[in-house]
Amino acid sequence: MRKILVIEDRESTAFHLKRSIEQEGYEVYVAQTGKEALSIVSQHRIDLVLLDLILPDISGLHLCKELREQYPLLPIIIISVKNDLHIKVQALNTCADDYIAKPFYMNEVLARINIQLLHADHMRVGAEKQSFTAGPLTINFEQRRVTVKGQEIDMTYTEYKLLGVLVENVGRIVTYDYILSHVWREEDTTEREYIHVYVNRLRKKIETPAQRRFIYNEPKVGYRFQANE
Repeated sequence: MRKILVIEDRESTAFHLKRSIEQEGYEVYVAQTGKEALSIVSQHRIDLVLLDLILPDISGLHLCKELREQYPLLPIIIISVKNDLHIKVQALNTCADDYIAKPFYMNEVLARINIQLLHADHMRVGAEKQSFTAGPLTINFEQRRVTVKGQEIDMTYTEYKLLGVLVENVGRIVTYDYILSHVWREEDTTEREYIHVYVNRLRKKIETPAQRRFIYNEPKVGYRFQANE
């Protein structure tokens, strides 16, 4: 049975989430503080975390980063009343896999849990493979490290997620909508500009004219990661 940790200090919200998620067949743990959350994660094999940013003992964003450092493949969904774009972008770029603003619809929360767990399964398959290599590029899935010609490349969490989605579908066209739903969890086509910006960042980090081209644009459709020229 999948185990989900709800980190929420408001008892009514925590109870609502716990009851609704348990009805879907999951085992649910609840923590009201960051310290309690870290203890639960260390004692149980948690499959996904729902995290509120406002906690009594620690910043939720700080806790998110700490969880990410300790458990690189653990899906983390933030559920917060803070709907400021800067905070949302910061969280998604550094540690969170998804961000849901309060008040929320429970059906949406459950749907996003399912998406994250499916994505985590794909990532674990990659981690079992341990690494992916194409020319000078190497990705260590277990350690979330990317190197080009042996030199480690500094990447934001979102850049790594985008690269992972492209590599998981190596040789195949990945549509804009697929990328949005698996990296930003958004299917609003007005957000496609995010993809172009981040793809350009990836290209600058892993491609040079003298080395190798990996990411190809499929006009009006999406992108394709090509491992073999």
